[in-house]
Amino acid sequence: MTTHSEFRHARRALRPLAGVLLGVLLLAGCAPDPGLRVEDPGVPAPTVTASEPAGPPDEPFSAGEVREAIISANGPARQQGMDQVHEVLLVCSGCLRLHDPFIAGGQKFQIAMVSTPSDQQLFAGVVVSEEDGEPEVNLIVSGHDLTLTPGRGGTLVAQESTYRERDPECCPSGWSVRVYRYHDGRFEAGQRISQNSGN
Repeated sequence: MTTHSEFRHARRALRPLAGVLLGVLLLAGCAPDPGLRVEDPGVPAPTVTASEPAGPPDEPFSAGEVREAIISANGPARQQGMDQVHEVLLVCSGCLRLHDPFIAGGQKFQIAMVSTPSDQQLFAGVVVSEEDGEPEVNLIVSGHDLTLTPGRGGTLVAQESTYRERDPECCPSGWSVRVYRYHDGRFEAGQRISQNSGN
């Protein structure tokens, strides 16, 4: 038979466990978008379908027009880490390709992926919208083997390869995923989810 003092002692011992369980439940409410599917290392980026069709990737602006807008961008757009993108596009017109656009906040955004001239490895993505009939740079994301995929509810899923502890220089085996949401006229980065610790 359990005495009253034994019961009180057991209850005190269980308090930290209850706190941990409560924390886990609260964090579960902040979990990533259930539409995001994180893949094992080496598997291509998640395939996520945009919530509404956004039309052809080269409308309203062609790849050449987007490239010129990126090269001539200044102000806040140049402060978002565009220097390497700018340098590559100055010398390589074929290093920019348009990918699937998406709709966020009732507005269409085009995605331009930028690759290195030597091996065509994707290292940056630029999100562009239309402002007074001209292309405007809204977001720049950089990363190794980068992919940008339209997600649910006007989100944008960025996935990149990362190096794990014993990876050779040629072959990163980790990954990192971040979801960007369009809010109040700008893109906000969500929590980064990654797997990069060595085996």
